[in-house]
Amino acid sequence: MFVMMNRMTVPAEFRDKFEQAFATRARAVDTRPGFIKAEILRPRSGDEYIVMTHWATEQDFEQWTTSKEYTEGHRRVGEFKDANGKMVLTSSIEKYEVFAD
Repeated sequence: MFVMMNRMTVPAEFRDKFEQAFATRARAVDTRPGFIKAEILRPRSGDEYIVMTHWATEQDFEQWTTSKEYTEGHRRVGEFKDANGKMVLTSSIEKYEVFAD
C-alpha cells in the first residue's frame, strides 16, 4: 500500500475555511481505481494539517493527479490568499509505503 502525506500550513484566520472546504469536498477521489481512504488530520496545536491518502499503488495515486477530477478538486486552493493576493497555504508532500500493519 502507498500513502501520500501532504503537510499543509494553514494560518489561524483560514482554518475554518480550510476545514469547510474539506467537509464539502466533491469526493471524486473516492471512486478512483486503487483509492483506499483519505484522512484529514487537524493539529492539536500549531497550524500544520495533514492530508493523508492511502492507495493500492503509487501508480494509482499518480494517475489520480493527472485526472480532470483532480484539477477540478484542487481549484479551491486558489481561494486561500491574503489581502495582497499572496497564497497563504504552504504544502510539503511526503510519500510512504506501508510495510507492516
